[in-house]
Amino acid sequence: MRYRSAVVCLCVIANGLFASGPVPASAQSDDPEPIEAKEVVVTSTRLPDTPVDARILPAKVTIITAEDIKKTGAKTVQEAIQWATGIVMYDSVGNAFQQTIDLRGFNGQPVPSTTVFVDGVRVNEPDFNAVNFDLIPFETVERIEIIPGASAIYGKNAMGGVINIITKRGGEKHSVTGEGLWGSFSRQRYAINANGSIGKFDYYTNFSREMEEGYRTESAARISRFFGKLGYRPTAGTDLTLAYTYVKDRLQQAGSLPFSQASVDPTANFTPGDYFASGSHLVRFTGKQDLPMGFSLNVNGFYRRLDQDQFTVSQPFFPGGALPQATNITLTDAKGGTAQLTNEIGLWGHRNTLVMGAEFTRNDFGNRRRSVVGNFISSGVGSTDEDVVGAYVQDTLNIASSLILTGGVRYDHNRIDFTDDLNPGNSGNRQFSRVTPRAGLTYVVTPQTSLYFTYGEAFRTPTFNELFALGSFGSNPNLKPVQSRSYEVGIKSALGAWGEATLALYHTDVKDEILIVCGDPFTCGATTFSSNQNIDRSRRRGIETTIKARYNQYIDGAVNYTYTEATIESDLTLNPFFFGAFGGTPYVQQVRTGSAFALVPKHRIGVTGNFHPAEGWTFSLMGLYVSSQFLANDEQNTQPQISNYFLLNGRASYERSVPGGRLSGFVMLNNMLDQRYFTQGIIAANNLTGGGNVERFVVPAPSISVYGGLSYRFEGL
Repeated sequence: MRYRSAVVCLCVIANGLFASGPVPASAQSDDPEPIEAKEVVVTSTRLPDTPVDARILPAKVTIITAEDIKKTGAKTVQEAIQWATGIVMYDSVGNAFQQTIDLRGFNGQPVPSTTVFVDGVRVNEPDFNAVNFDLIPFETVERIEIIPGASAIYGKNAMGGVINIITKRGGEKHSVTGEGLWGSFSRQRYAINANGSIGKFDYYTNFSREMEEGYRTESAARISRFFGKLGYRPTAGTDLTLAYTYVKDRLQQAGSLPFSQASVDPTANFTPGDYFASGSHLVRFTGKQDLPMGFSLNVNGFYRRLDQDQFTVSQPFFPGGALPQATNITLTDAKGGTAQLTNEIGLWGHRNTLVMGAEFTRNDFGNRRRSVVGNFISSGVGSTDEDVVGAYVQDTLNIASSLILTGGVRYDHNRIDFTDDLNPGNSGNRQFSRVTPRAGLTYVVTPQTSLYFTYGEAFRTPTFNELFALGSFGSNPNLKPVQSRSYEVGIKSALGAWGEATLALYHTDVKDEILIVCGDPFTCGATTFSSNQNIDRSRRRGIETTIKARYNQYIDGAVNYTYTEATIESDLTLNPFFFGAFGGTPYVQQVRTGSAFALVPKHRIGVTGNFHPAEGWTFSLMGLYVSSQFLANDEQNTQPQISNYFLLNGRASYERSVPGGRLSGFVMLNNMLDQRYFTQGIIAANNLTGGGNVERFVVPAPSISVYGGLSYRFEGL
């Protein structure tokens, strides 16, 4: 079963790139040689504008291109970014498509803290703020930008950072590509795409169908995706796009197992029957127009409709009791837009970039819940209206030829109205407003090396579940927003012509983090329920470093290392679940200052090596080491940890030109060492076989697996 606290809302926090501007170097004629912009650059403002070299931005930036994704053999967005520094990834539901991704020690307990954008549109769900990565057409990804840390310019809920996904658009020549993938656990993927240009128009379209029976019992998946994008460039200064995405899927969720059972049969399903089905429509319009006097206007508008049906089978409330079954049907209707004005003009003889913008989002979402426990049936019908308004200003000034100062500030206003149609006493509304600043200073030591310092603030608003929807079972309408202050220093350098390196050190203080806290420590877990409460202090700090190198035309590779410390800085009494009321052992945690948050490994090392022995051939090895970590619901750090693990993947590929196009193929071996490992675990009551006593539950990861694929691209049609 997939364990969720009855009183914790799963939520992802929205958003946060960082404040910085597109200024490679001063434009004065006596300046030293400027940093030369790379072919792969990053967007540094709320909407993509003038791209800049990542080395001059006051933040650590990881850029993953479509070619990088191809080399690793990643099959999902989560697999593509799991090697990057700062990433926290774990599977809590037991299938190959719904892993949780977060950044810098914010582990999604109770709320994920990473915002994901696709072409400027936030795709975090407004109800629980989770990210359904399975709804992102993976085959259409052009590049992924990962920028960890707090942000002003991207608004509320940016505690851990931002993942910015940019999709492909049509090229100059017409081409059609057909792809197929087959492998272990009956994995199949078929995709066909076409792109090109006709006069001032360009187009890109993709359809894919993906299926898998799954490593675990009842963990199958069926996903169909369609993506189409039409671009129009009537003049050199005008660029318009209109895109539509449709996804329909059904994903079974095998969930967690008692550790004793997972050690014997990791493919088992403790409470079979869970599934998650979605139907998503997203229409997006973007436009950029150059204006006189150095101004440019960027606009983005979207409409999104999402239907979701979730069915969950839980453990009985007491040993020998009936298995609870719950259905939750959610309908989300979201619309909004962003307008951004940019001006690049000299200021007192120095290059200056000013960005001003505003955005508005309206989310209407409702859900219908039905729970059945034996002969007892309960229902719930609720709806939530949410308005999100933001305005921001950012300025980047070249103080000197080698010194770049960036300052940004944003105002956010968030209104939540929740209506419980069956229990009006749970209804309520709250409004949250906040101003968040960010400032950064970059010093260009040489055209190849830069140093930076950044200060940033972030906040997240409580979700409707934390505030109202759970009533006396955990909600708290008096919750305050979570706030953070973050400091970061770093260095970025090109290592001659053969490589590049980055190093970042950060420290983040968090105030009013939301956890499930006992209302009465003497009776909590036996006769009373806990509730969401703000805790005074918590902290994240760490080190992230990356080295990329090419030895010669035959060998290249990369090494990433992440050290993360995520700690609670207040003494607490926690009771994540209502244990002990129906028998078994009450589970109450006395947490002391300095205790580590669960599901945050201190050490992560990723190593990638590529060997190109001959034209068209590439042999790759990818290794990932993740250190031990505490299980969810073990904030007092007394239970055995999830063991460390080392994942080794290998891939061989070949690509060559053939008459009329290009043919490529690959063979991939994942988990080559056939390691038995777990990425997620939780302390929970075992009411099926454990007499209601608490024990460790884990989610097994897949065993050794083999995949192969073919692709043929017709060119110049």
